[in-house]
Formats: sequence, structure tokens, C-alpha cells
Amino acid sequence: MRERILFISGIVLLVGLVPLVYYLLFERGLSVASVRDEAPQAPAHFRVEPHQKKAPGIPVALALNLVQGPVEIQRGQGEWKRAEVGMVLEANDRIRTATGGQAALSMPGVFEVRLDSDSEFTVRSLAEDVFRFMLSEGMIDANVVDDPNTFFEVAASTAVARTRGGSFRMHVDAEGQVAVGTQRGSVDLEAEGKVVKVAAGYLARAVRGEQPQDPIRIPKQLMLKVRWPKKRELSTRKLVLSGKTAPGARLRIDGVTVAVDERGRFRKVVTLKEGSNRIAVESEDVGGNRTQLRSPSLQVDTRSDSFQIQTSPDMWKKKKGG
Repeated sequence: MRERILFISGIVLLVGLVPLVYYLLFERGLSVASVRDEAPQAPAHFRVEPHQKKAPGIPVALALNLVQGPVEIQRGQGEWKRAEVGMVLEANDRIRTATGGQAALSMPGVFEVRLDSDSEFTVRSLAEDVFRFMLSEGMIDANVVDDPNTFFEVAASTAVARTRGGSFRMHVDAEGQVAVGTQRGSVDLEAEGKVVKVAAGYLARAVRGEQPQDPIRIPKQLMLKVRWPKKRELSTRKLVLSGKTAPGARLRIDGVTVAVDERGRFRKVVTLKEGSNRIAVESEDVGGNRTQLRSPSLQVDTRSDSFQIQTSPDMWKKKKGG
């Protein structure tokens, strides 16, 4: 009898649980979903849309938007050809400017790079907000939009400059001396295992194979001294010109780039022309300072003095009675 009572009680309990289980599984679930669907939505102008990132490895277009004077481009290992506005550069493409040439590469909304004359620039990689380049020689101005997801890098000699947003100027000469000056944001300059942060208004230098020097404030003026010849009248067309400027500055003599050493000294044999000469020496640093000096008028005359001896056929004959 007792077992029968327990069995009937169990059946009653199971029957009573059916409505409860139904409520929990269906009615309450529908109620929760209904509440979620009816939740108020934020106004459209307050919504933050998720950043749509590009798939890794997809190349990004980089185009020439300025070409002035002699500018050439090389595709991979191909021949150098004349550059034209609108050309798109890809990884391993190179661009170079000769004396008097200028060029600008742009990726709208991301960055722009301007090449000064006598410069060579290589695109190393363009992918997923990571942009790597190499400056073999010359000077560039880079303007990178502030974005923590953007990684912009330029290698030169044994140094590398990196930024995630800012404006800076970078120079490397034929001796491998690198200088970086920052106008906006900050740039990390790394060489031989040491990294220095170059803040806006500062510049830093790195000699080939050495660690970068600590940043210094960009000077208000650029020093330039030239030893002009003491004589103003010259009998030779070859002139040895020497002087001193700031280390890491870019120096030109009559428009031709001349390397300076780690102390800013320079020495160059200049070829003059016959007649009057005025030599122009210009120095420019990564801080945007520029100084130009012109020589006094130098007169060159390499012609040998011409003279004639007037002789008479009879001058060597002895006079009679002599």
C-alpha cells in the first residue's frame, strides 16, 4: 500500500512540473527576447561604427602627385624611366630625383612624402596599415596622419625612423650620416640597438655604424662658414673650397650636393669658368633652416701672356769694319 502511495505521489509531482518547465523554457525566453527587441536604439549620429580593417596582405595604392624637373622611376629590377604624375608605386619600386628635380608620393588621408633633389627612395612594403620605405640618399619630408593603427618606417644607412603620426624631415648623405628633425608628433630613431625619441622641435643624428646621439633642440639659425680664396684674380680654373656647417646638414655648391663629415666640415674642388665667377654655397638642415653664402667676384684668366720678339734678318750679320 505504501509503495502505491509513493508511486501516485511521484506521478502527481511530475504532472505539476510540466507547466513550470514550459514557462521557463518558452514563455520566459520569449519575454526576454521581446524585451531585447524593444530596447531603445541610440540615435544614428551617436552610434560608433566598428572600424572596417582591410584583410592582411592587401596592397595599398601609392601614387605620384608631384613631378618637377628630372625624376625617374624603376619597377623592380627594370630600367629607369621618366616619372609622370599619377603613376602608382608598389613594393620594390624606386624613385629618384636628379639635381633640380622634386617629387611627391601620396596616399590620401594616410601620408605624403616629398623628395628633394638628388634623392633616391624605395618602397619596401605596403600592407595593412604598415608602410616601410628606404632612403638611400638625399632628403625627404614626411607627413603622416595621426593614427595608432598606422606604422610608418623609413630606413637609411644603419638607422631607422618610425612614427605612428607626425611630420618630420630626414636626410642621409653619401657617407651614411643620418639626421631626423621633427616638426609635429614624435619619431623614434633607432641605430645599433639604441632608440631615441625625437619630439617636435628637436633633431637627432646617427653616424653610420654608431648609436644615435641624444636629440637636441632645432637651432634658430644654421651655421655656415666658407674659406674664400684671398686672391680675386686666378690663373687656374681649379679651386679648392672648404668650410664648415652643422653636422647632418645638406650642403650644395652651385647646386651640386657635397658631403660633410661628422663634424660638419667639407672640402670640394670646384671648376670655374674663364672670366668672372660667383660661387653659391647653400646649407640646409632637417629643422628647415637654410643659409646661403656667395663668394666675391673671382676673375679667372688661364691664357698665357703672349708676346712676340721682332727680329731683323740682318741683326746677326756682322757689320763691316766691326
